[in-house]
Amino acid sequence: MKSAASSQVPSAGHLPGSSATLPGVRLAALFLVFAATLSAAVAAEVVTHVWQSEDGLPGNVVRSLVQAADGHLWVATAEGVVRFDGIEFEPIEPDGELRRIRFAFWRLFAPEDGSVWVTTFQGGLFRIRDGRLEQIVPDAPRPRRPVVTQVVLDAGGPPHFLLGEEIWRVENGHPARVTAPDAALLERFADDLERQSAGGRAIHTGADPVPARLHARDGSVWAQDESGQLLIDGRTPVDLPGVPSPYLYNELLEDRDGNVWIATPMNGLARVRRSRVKMVPITHGPSQPAAFAVMQDRAGAWWIANRSGGIDRLTEQGNEHLELVPTGYQRPVAAIFEDRDQRLWLASRSGSVFIRDETGGFSPQFTETQTPSKVRAIAQGNDGTLWFGGEQGLASYDGTKVRTYGAEAGLPECDITVLTIADGSLIAATSDGRVFRGGAEGFRLLGDPEPLQHWWVSGLLAKARDELWAATVGGGLFLWNGTSWRQFGTGDGLPDLRLTCVLEDDRDHLWFGSLGGILRASRKQLLGRATNRNQPLHWLRLDRSDGLPTRECIGGYQPAGWKGSDGQLWFPTSGGVVRLHPGLVGENEQPPPVFLRAARVNGVERDITDGRIEAGPGRTRLEFRFAGLDYSAPEKVSYRARLDGLDDAWRELGSQRLAAYEAVPPGQYSFQVVAVNGDGVASATPLRVAVRVKAHFWKSAWFIVAMTVLTLAGTAGIGWHFARRRLKRRVEALKIRHARENERSRIARDLHDDLGARLTEISILSALAAEGGDENTLRPSLDQLSGKAKDVVATLDEIVWAVNPREDTLRSLVDYLAAFAREFLETAGIALRTEIPRLIPETPLDAAARHGVFLAAREALNNLVKHSKAGRARLAVRFGAGSLEIRIEDNGRGFSQEWEAKGYGVANLRDRMRTAGGECIIASVPGEGVSVTLTLPLLAGPTSSA
Repeated sequence: MKSAASSQVPSAGHLPGSSATLPGVRLAALFLVFAATLSAAVAAEVVTHVWQSEDGLPGNVVRSLVQAADGHLWVATAEGVVRFDGIEFEPIEPDGELRRIRFAFWRLFAPEDGSVWVTTFQGGLFRIRDGRLEQIVPDAPRPRRPVVTQVVLDAGGPPHFLLGEEIWRVENGHPARVTAPDAALLERFADDLERQSAGGRAIHTGADPVPARLHARDGSVWAQDESGQLLIDGRTPVDLPGVPSPYLYNELLEDRDGNVWIATPMNGLARVRRSRVKMVPITHGPSQPAAFAVMQDRAGAWWIANRSGGIDRLTEQGNEHLELVPTGYQRPVAAIFEDRDQRLWLASRSGSVFIRDETGGFSPQFTETQTPSKVRAIAQGNDGTLWFGGEQGLASYDGTKVRTYGAEAGLPECDITVLTIADGSLIAATSDGRVFRGGAEGFRLLGDPEPLQHWWVSGLLAKARDELWAATVGGGLFLWNGTSWRQFGTGDGLPDLRLTCVLEDDRDHLWFGSLGGILRASRKQLLGRATNRNQPLHWLRLDRSDGLPTRECIGGYQPAGWKGSDGQLWFPTSGGVVRLHPGLVGENEQPPPVFLRAARVNGVERDITDGRIEAGPGRTRLEFRFAGLDYSAPEKVSYRARLDGLDDAWRELGSQRLAAYEAVPPGQYSFQVVAVNGDGVASATPLRVAVRVKAHFWKSAWFIVAMTVLTLAGTAGIGWHFARRRLKRRVEALKIRHARENERSRIARDLHDDLGARLTEISILSALAAEGGDENTLRPSLDQLSGKAKDVVATLDEIVWAVNPREDTLRSLVDYLAAFAREFLETAGIALRTEIPRLIPETPLDAAARHGVFLAAREALNNLVKHSKAGRARLAVRFGAGSLEIRIEDNGRGFSQEWEAKGYGVANLRDRMRTAGGECIIASVPGEGVSVTLTLPLLAGPTSSA
């Protein structure tokens, strides 16, 4: 890229936030100072950019230019026709066999219908359609035919063109001569000729062609003078970098953004645009272009610290270079300040502090103590105290003595970079991201410094007690709202985080010098964004395309920017000092249209039909290439895109003109992209491409539905089969169980009705015999026989109860156990207290578990009678959460753990409960009795009955 920036006239100003006031300075007088450089300054009012073959232009012989209705720029060169989007040149090829012919293209035309036409020197005419050249009128090299000079549209009719002096029309892609054109058509040709002439095209209707002359929309006229020099309004030369003047040109064209394009026959394609930034000319002295700091005093003189050392002073009489010391090493100036007595203070970089004396020279100060030194910033309080901040921290000077401030004053190990006065107090910022407020009595830290993350604070702007703006080099912009710091970074659209200063204009905008150009944002929008991240925030960035000699605004020195009394802003850069007038910085408000250049599916380019594209089957890689049209600063155009249906939010792409999506699943999507020009204006409507990613057939809806139906049917069939098998097994099991229960009922009935009756009869007969027999011989044996028969009857009754299926319930177990315990303990002479719920659940109980629990309880009762020597016993039955608990307690002698190991049926109890599916817990204290707890889980929730 090649550009030329203008030299500018200095103006007066003041530093925001300082106590100094400035008188008005007549701008006309300052212009007289630079009369000798007026020509160079005027010539540099424009910025130029030249594209040649090494930039992608097919050739440096450019013959014609036109901007189509869709905004694209078309260029006809000796090597072919190209479409230009500001970044890339896209060649347009002829169709079929015409590719073998070399055409000498001459003129381009763009009627209102959006079509583009190109003619040749041999009288040929082509229409550009879908990236191809369609031949309408073939070339006629011999004899040479007149050329096509105009292409117009008839109202509501086909295109017409002027071939020599004949009017032709295009019907169905073929030319037809119009022998009797009507007045309306002739008038359209006349109007078109006038537009071409005013639009910068040379007219070849007569013997002497009319040279190219452009009447721009701003009223200016671009034309050649007698020497062939291209001038604006007859006085401002338009020079091209690297091209000797005067130079030849074929055509001029003004695009929609106000840029003027020059088609040269030897030097390529050039763009000329008005500069928004002006250079400040320094024509005398050994100064280098790089400037560190800039300030205007109250007398109207400008002071510029430059890299070569010393300082430059610009006044109405000219500019002069002043040295800090007559001889020796000249350190560059790091800080400039004018106090309330109009004394000028200068701090040399890493050196001493100087003051300008009455002779116009500079005298070193603080030579005895060398404190303060290595100063970067100077400020003056309302009481007249001067403050000096730098590598050695902070110091004050009241006119008689110097005082330093350290940890005892709240400033531990501070490297001061910026000082400013606000509300009567001093605000000091450091190189590690700390900001302090205070005065002679001490300082306090403003908030938590963690958000600043140790960034170098390069500028401060205090608007109120609860509004302090801090610019940092690397961390972006920060706002102190009285309680905390709020950062503005890339997420807020900030174009560059490396800010070097902050200024305010008269239109409530904040301006920032940065290493990426000069930036601007609305203070109102910034404050709104600080409380609501959804509030819009627009940034303007100025760089080389706007007239800056370099993008780098130098920081680390004070003042690193200055506002003049006429409202203009001055910034020191590594290429010199620049100034701009905030009110005259026009914005490109033309929304940039965005166009799709190509779409690729899995790396293969696809044609887009009616804004739709199909991909798949299965997960697919999608790639979209696009371009936004902004010819003022195409390199500043940024993009945001999203694949609606996949992305939840817009993706910020920066200047990248490609969006790629990996492994996009099947579905319906809408790709959308928006272009944003360098002034923050977005496309009026986003580019949309409907995308359908097809699924594999086994993932299609019909396949899924069919497989679902088949799966459900198969599952239902399999389920029915296994359910039927389970049902058969349950029926068979029930049959077996029923047969078993019938058999158990028969056994119980036979035992009760047959064996039981016979044993009862034996017991009765033995009793009767005992009553009438010989007491001495038969009575003992008969009594023993009667007792044995009774025991057998009791045992038989227990067996009948155990095997009877009608007794397989929890209630039966509890009732039988309670009756047995009462009878058993009554016979043993032991009092029994029972605690049994009135409502006992009718829970089904397995016969083995029921019998096992009963046997364990009987064993516990038997141990109680045989070993406890108790007089009282207690039987408690409780129903817990899905369990049965039987507790048998006595007040007997108990037993120790050693005795327990020896027997007493303890192991037998636990084995019986373990076999039944429960557990047994035995607790005893010698002399206090025994507690036996039998626990059995219940499988089903019981139904209680009285």
